[in-house]
Amino acid sequence: MIPKISVIIPTLNEESVINECLQQFEGISGPLEIMVVDGGSDDRTEELATAHDYVRFIRSPSRGRAVQMNAGAEIATGDLLLFLHADTTLPVHWRRSITDSMNGSEMAGGRFRFDISDPRRIYRWIAKGTNFRSRVLGITYGDQAIYTSRDIFERVGGYPEILLFEDSEFADRLKREGAFDWIDTPVMTSARRWQRCGPLRTLMLTWLLRFLYTLSVSPKTLTRFYGTVR
Repeated sequence: MIPKISVIIPTLNEESVINECLQQFEGISGPLEIMVVDGGSDDRTEELATAHDYVRFIRSPSRGRAVQMNAGAEIATGDLLLFLHADTTLPVHWRRSITDSMNGSEMAGGRFRFDISDPRRIYRWIAKGTNFRSRVLGITYGDQAIYTSRDIFERVGGYPEILLFEDSEFADRLKREGAFDWIDTPVMTSARRWQRCGPLRTLMLTWLLRFLYTLSVSPKTLTRFYGTVR
């Protein structure tokens, strides 16, 4: 039996990217649920998302990626859960990859290799560095499309509802339940985060935030700077 996958997409003012994200699911047959969980957008995100008749649009009770992803997971009907950023597209055979990955009883979840849509050299190096840190150092990013089973998601208590680094914390929870897989075909993420303030400045600020987080500086404090790098 093919497991049903619920794709949970948190949004907040994503009118510039949500169409491209949702179009990748058009015409896909089989057990699949596409959910957009919105944190209170005041642009055309809802209008554009609900124009796709296969999309479930949910208004989150409050704003924040972790809160929104938990809200989606709570009402999702899939056996497997995939958490996808609105500016990210999946590889062609993503369903088979996830299903094969989760076939093993020891597997708690996983993530994809990461790539950036801008072909310039600086972004190639950023992607290489991200993949090195993920695969070798064990740091997981939300851009990598984290997936797990519904049962394990509920067992670990879902995403910690913190304002920053919720993806890394969630991945660490999954790793305590079993193996955490690496799918070596890339998801493609928009370069907009790095383009907004320049790739080098964004990288330095991101590394500084992560370093401060490892020193136990609270996510609430760090979010003063987060709008610059999101």
